[in-house]
Amino acid sequence: MKTAFILGLTSDIGRELAIRLVRDSWSVFGTHRPGTGPTGLPPGCRLLPCDLAAPGSGQQLIAGCCKLGLQWDLLVVAAGTEEPIGDFWSCDADAWETGLNINALAPLQVVRGLYALRRPDAQPAVAFFSGSGTNNAAPAYSAYCASKILLIKMCELLDAESADTSFFIIGPGIVRTKIHGQTLRTPATSGANHRKVVDFLASDNPGTSHDEIYACLCWCLQAGKATVGGRNLSLVHDAWRNGGAALARRLQAEPNLYKLRRNGNDLKISD
Repeated sequence: MKTAFILGLTSDIGRELAIRLVRDSWSVFGTHRPGTGPTGLPPGCRLLPCDLAAPGSGQQLIAGCCKLGLQWDLLVVAAGTEEPIGDFWSCDADAWETGLNINALAPLQVVRGLYALRRPDAQPAVAFFSGSGTNNAAPAYSAYCASKILLIKMCELLDAESADTSFFIIGPGIVRTKIHGQTLRTPATSGANHRKVVDFLASDNPGTSHDEIYACLCWCLQAGKATVGGRNLSLVHDAWRNGGAALARRLQAEPNLYKLRRNGNDLKISD
């Protein structure tokens, strides 16, 4: 039986992934923030407490996983926050740093600690999720966007430094999850995005489904390190559906595709 560990198991995406993994006969471990209950989780999931905003919580989690004898095939980072929401100059400096820590720095430290617990003689994979604002400016969400850019580059670096483990990051598009509540609660600082979120939630647009997120994750696992390792995949725009054979061939042929690069770096402009 394969084992998945989900950092942020009680997030909406984490919970829905767990439901589908258990359905497909995976063993699932994961984290919850102290004070949050395991609502809607499938039977058999093993929960460990972890508050990424609390100093030392990640180290306690790693120690707990070692004590359990955890060996994982898939490590998913599904924890995150959009806060603080507001322009960089007005945000509280400590809150901005906390946002960067929750979204990127603390999860990366957990990944560092759990890396040694990957199952030997397997094909382990680490999956992150990117978000809006990585291809253009998203005013009022600088901590969130900067964190996602950091994770995109770290996927490439970690994949290059790991001979046996695939690291990739998926951009799921807009998903109906409770994270949007953070924007709804900050109409004065979230700018134009507040109206976008209100309109989306009031519309018939379902957004990206959890079935699609799971299917894209499964495609990345099946495609393997040689194809998706170090890449930033777009669930909405990339041609991974229906087997994704053409996408796989193109990724294998173009090592820089869907990685963080300076646009137009190959242009030769003279005075």
